[in-house]
Amino acid sequence: LPGDFSSRLHGVASNMQSLTLALALTGASALVAPAAPRAATALKAEAAEVKAADEVFDYSSIAGGESGLGGRYDFDPMNFAGRYPGMVPWFREAELKHGRMCMLASIGMVVPSFVRVPGEQFQGSYIGWEAHDRLVASGSLGQILLFVGLFETLAGIPACVATMNGDREPGDFEFGGIFKPTDPVQLRRKQNAELKNGRLAMLAFAGQVTQATLTGHDAPFLY
Repeated sequence: LPGDFSSRLHGVASNMQSLTLALALTGASALVAPAAPRAATALKAEAAEVKAADEVFDYSSIAGGESGLGGRYDFDPMNFAGRYPGMVPWFREAELKHGRMCMLASIGMVVPSFVRVPGEQFQGSYIGWEAHDRLVASGSLGQILLFVGLFETLAGIPACVATMNGDREPGDFEFGGIFKPTDPVQLRRKQNAELKNGRLAMLAFAGQVTQATLTGHDAPFLY
């Protein structure tokens, strides 16, 4: 009898263990099941993002990719145009603005080596990038920032809004319109020339500042 009771007790214990394991698995399944739709949604979103990243922008629709020797070199390794096609006018506006500023800045790094504008703060021996510190010390830089900020507020911001609305070509301030070709082929040629010169100037200005800092000399920035 004691042996039979012990056997029955062992059987009851085994059944309780099985029941506990089954309930635990059922509870775990109940907790995991709601995550399936979220996982599916995440996978769909990731697939949509990959698909958007794989889209190819028609670079021939804008200037800047034509090579001087023929062919094209549409440099967009991060595929920004393909990912954000609606922002391409903004990208082009920014590229033109930076290129134009650097074309002026690269000239400004060289001219002071030969000609100095009137004003005591501009005289003496100094390399081009030190002009920033002298303008700060004299208070002239505040005036420059004021006029630049005023121009950006009254002209730059409305121009960008018009560009994003499709009412204006990027970078077109209608300045020097008499030199603007009416022939579309010649116009594209001029646009390519400005973009290439601006890109070169951005690299040149960065090199001028770096070389001036390393050598401590003005143009031609040699040791």
